[in-house]
Amino acid sequence: MNFNKKNTGKILLGFLMLCLAFTACKKDKGRYDFVNEVNVYDGDVYAYLKGQKQFDSLTKAIDRVPGFKDWMTQEQNLTVFALTNRSFEVAFIGLNKVRAAQNKSPLGIATIDVSHLEILMDRYVVKGKLTTDSLKFADGAFLRTARLDYEMNAVDKSSNASGLVNGGPKSIIYSDVKNSQYTKDWISTTTQAVNIHSKNAIVHIIAASHEFGFGEFVNRMNR
Repeated sequence: MNFNKKNTGKILLGFLMLCLAFTACKKDKGRYDFVNEVNVYDGDVYAYLKGQKQFDSLTKAIDRVPGFKDWMTQEQNLTVFALTNRSFEVAFIGLNKVRAAQNKSPLGIATIDVSHLEILMDRYVVKGKLTTDSLKFADGAFLRTARLDYEMNAVDKSSNASGLVNGGPKSIIYSDVKNSQYTKDWISTTTQAVNIHSKNAIVHIIAASHEFGFGEFVNRMNR
């Protein structure tokens, strides 16, 4: 009887250790199997932006610039760094605070200088369809804007999931290089979502804390 109990205990212990090892392997495999899902929109980039309330200000700005909307629906190879409503709100708060101190009336998207609006809007649309995988260079990729051929820089700054290089959340640092080779002169922002595919463009969504215009909005619009 003692012999049977002893052997039964060993069998149970061995079975328990096997279960624990199997569970650990499953958990470890889960970490290594992390996959970044890619969002796909079955339409052009303007339709994608128009369909989401967080881009209301952006689409109003696009509609304001002559030809910009039609161009965004027809051009086939674009990367758009999309601005949320908050980016415009921050810019207009700063502008109208300055104007109030100068006894000037407040401005909105419908009343700002459209030529300067086009210049600043151009900074957020670059040539080619560029996902984060296209930006894995130490110094980032130097890009040209799609309408005015202005130089920008983008670098992939994706974090690492446990056990998988570049397997964690994706992020881009996007910079206006201000026509300078020195990074100290650049003005940069980050993304809050990346790699959204529309039919004619890749969309990366700029962090809401970014002020539209890369530091130039007030000076350009306070006329």
